[in-house]
Amino acid sequence: MYGKDIPLFCLAYILGLLITSAIDQYALTILIFGLITGGLAWKFASYHQWLGLRSRSLLVIILIILTSFFYFYLRFPTAKSNDVSQIIPSDTNGISATVMGKVINSPTRNRSGKLRFWLETETVNNDQKNMAVEGKLYATIPLNLEDKISSGSKIEITGYLYQPSTPKNPGQFDFKEYLKRNGAFAGISGRELTVIQKNNWGFWRLRDRIIKVHQKALDSPKGMLVSSMVLGRRAVSLPYELQEEFLRAGLAHFLAASGFHVSLLLGFILVITKRFRASISLIIGLGILLLYVGLTGLQPSILRASLMGIAGLIGLVTDRKFDAVKSLLMIATILLLINPLWIIDLGFQFSFLATLGLIVTIPNFLDKLEFLPPTLATLIAVPIVAFVWIFPLQLFYFGTVAPYSILLNILATPLAILIILGGMLSGFIGLLVSDLGSLIALLLSYPTQGLISLVSVFNRLPASYLLFGKIALWQLLTVYSLILFVWRVPQGQKYWKLVSLSAIALLIFPVIYKQFTLQQITVFATEKPAVILIQNRGHTTLINCGDENTIQYTILPFLQQEGVQTIDSAIALSSQNKWQYLLENVSIKSLFNSQITTREVESLFNVQAVIKKPFDLLKNRGLTLERINSIFTINLNKKSWGFLENPTRSISSFPEDLKAIDVLLWEGKRLDRSWLAILKPKTVILVSNEILEELKQDLQQKKINVHVTGEDGAIQWTSYVLF
Repeated sequence: MYGKDIPLFCLAYILGLLITSAIDQYALTILIFGLITGGLAWKFASYHQWLGLRSRSLLVIILIILTSFFYFYLRFPTAKSNDVSQIIPSDTNGISATVMGKVINSPTRNRSGKLRFWLETETVNNDQKNMAVEGKLYATIPLNLEDKISSGSKIEITGYLYQPSTPKNPGQFDFKEYLKRNGAFAGISGRELTVIQKNNWGFWRLRDRIIKVHQKALDSPKGMLVSSMVLGRRAVSLPYELQEEFLRAGLAHFLAASGFHVSLLLGFILVITKRFRASISLIIGLGILLLYVGLTGLQPSILRASLMGIAGLIGLVTDRKFDAVKSLLMIATILLLINPLWIIDLGFQFSFLATLGLIVTIPNFLDKLEFLPPTLATLIAVPIVAFVWIFPLQLFYFGTVAPYSILLNILATPLAILIILGGMLSGFIGLLVSDLGSLIALLLSYPTQGLISLVSVFNRLPASYLLFGKIALWQLLTVYSLILFVWRVPQGQKYWKLVSLSAIALLIFPVIYKQFTLQQITVFATEKPAVILIQNRGHTTLINCGDENTIQYTILPFLQQEGVQTIDSAIALSSQNKWQYLLENVSIKSLFNSQITTREVESLFNVQAVIKKPFDLLKNRGLTLERINSIFTINLNKKSWGFLENPTRSISSFPEDLKAIDVLLWEGKRLDRSWLAILKPKTVILVSNEILEELKQDLQQKKINVHVTGEDGAIQWTSYVLF
C-alpha cells in the first residue's frame, strides 16, 4: 500500500532525528529555515507533485517525525540513581576511589599519550566503603599498562574519579556532552590497575593477533599504521601524532573503517570467487563481512558500509537491479532504529553523505571525464565528489580546510589500496600462520613509509592547513539545499554552475564580512596569566598565551572556530607563556615583550618571521594599546579597558595620560580598594576561580558589575563596525 513511499518515510525519520538532535541549540534557525523551504516548496512544486503525495502518506510522514522526536529523547542517556557518577559529592569535582568493572572496548591512545577506554562499572570503593554501582566510565591509564588490559576483561582501577565540567571558553571541546552522548557521566584518571579476570576469547584476540603480525614485521609506527588502515583507528592504539598528520592532510577516511575499506574487501572477494557459483560467493562474502565487522567493532560507519555491501551481494546473486539510494536510506533508518543517537555520530554523518554523494554524482561526473582511462577517471572523480558533499559539514564542525587534500587523495589512494589489501591479506594469513603473515606484511614496508612521507611533505607545504572558521547552521542547510536542488530538480542541473557559485559565495562572503566588521575582546577563563584576544576588523592581537594546555585546549580551538590563521600582534606581559608551542601551530607577525619577558622571548628559536621589540604603544585601525605606569590599557570603539599588572599595590592618584576606565581587569581574587576609588570602573573582571566575599559585597554596594571567569566562563565584548 505504501511501498513507493517507504524511502520518503525513511527520509522523514532521519530528518526528524536530525531536527530533534539540534533543536535545543538551533531552534530559531530550524524554524525559520523550515518555514522558508516549506513556503518555496508550496509555491514552486507543481499540483501534480502535491497530488502524487497522498493524504494518508502525508499523515504517516508527520507521525514518523513526531515519533522520532520522542524516540530520540527516550533513548538519550540519563544518569540513574545508582550511577557511578552519583557518589561524587556535588561540592567537589572528584574524589579518590577504586572502581571495579568490565572493559567494553579496545584501548586507544589519547592526545596526552595515555590509554583511554570505556569501563562498565560494578563496584566503587571510597573511604573503605564498597558500593554496588552501574553506568559507564571514561577511563584513562598510563601507556605502560597497555599489555595488561584487553577488551572484555574485568579490572580494578585506582585513581581520581571525576565529573567533567561544562566548557568555560568559546570553541572549547564539550567533554561533558561527549560523555553524556556515549552514556557516561563521569571519568576516572587511573594510576594503578589490577586485572581481576582476563577475557580469553572474543574478537579482540583475533584483532590483537593481526596487530602483532603487522607490528612484528614493520615495527612502530608503520605496523600500527597498517593495522589502523585495516581495522580503523578506533580499534587500534595508533600514536596520536600520526593520527593528527593524516587528519590535517584530509586523509581521515584512510584510518576509519568505512565504505572505502568494505568496497576494497568486497572487490577482492568477488575476484577470488568469480569461478564459484553466485550462492557460494554470497556465503563467503557474508562470512568475511561479518568477521570484518566483528574485528573493527560495531561502529555505525562500518555497519552502514557492510549492510550496503550485503545488499549489493544479494542483488548480484539474485540478478536484481540494486537501487543504491533507496538501500542507503533504508539501511540508515534500520541503524537509527537500533540506536537513534548515531544520528549525532560524526562518522555516521560523514559516511552517509559521502556515500550518497558518490552514488548520485559519480556517474555524471565520470561522463565528463570520458577522455581519460576509466581507472584514472575514477581515481580523480571519487575524491572530488566526496569533498564537495562533505566539505560544508566539515566547515560546520571543524572550520578547517586542507587545500591539497584532493590532489593528495589522488596520489595517495593507490598506496592506500595496496596497504589495505596487503594488510588484510597478511592479517588473515597471520591468524592461521603468524610468521607467514608477518613475512607478507614485510612487503608493505616501503609503501607504508612512502605514504607517511607523502603525507608529511604535503603537511609542510605553505597553506596546507587553513583555519576557515566554523559556518553557521543556516549556511550549512542552505548549501546542502542547493546541492539537492542540482541533484533532484531539472532546472538546477541546467544552471549547476550558477548554483555552485552561489553556494561558494554563501560560504565565503559571511566570513569576509565578519573579518572586516568584527570588533571583539575575549577574556578567557584560564589560570594565570590572563589571556586576552582582541579581534579588530581583520587584525588580531593576543595578550599572553599561557602554558601548553591553555594553548592546546583554549586558544587554538577558539582560533579555529573564528578562522584566525595569523596573530598580527602578540604581547608578552608575563614570563609564564609558552610562545614556542604557540608558534608551532600558528604564525605570529610581531611579538612585543616587556623587561620581565625579554629572556623568555630571546630564548625562542626558528622564529624569523617574528619581530621582537619592547612594548610601549600600539595603534591599529582604531585600537590603541598602551602601558601607563602599571596599567595596561585597551581602547577600542570608545570602550576603555584597564588590565592591572599589580592589583594588590595601592594607588594614590589618577595616573597621568590615563583616560576613564570602563572595564577593570586583573588576575587573582584580591584587589587594593584604592584602584576602585581612583579609576571608578563600571565593570570588573577577575581572572580567577573565585572572589573574596568581602570584595564582592564592596563591588555590589558600589553598583559595579562583577564577572569572575572561574564562575562565569570567558567574558566577551562584541560589536560590528562597517566604517
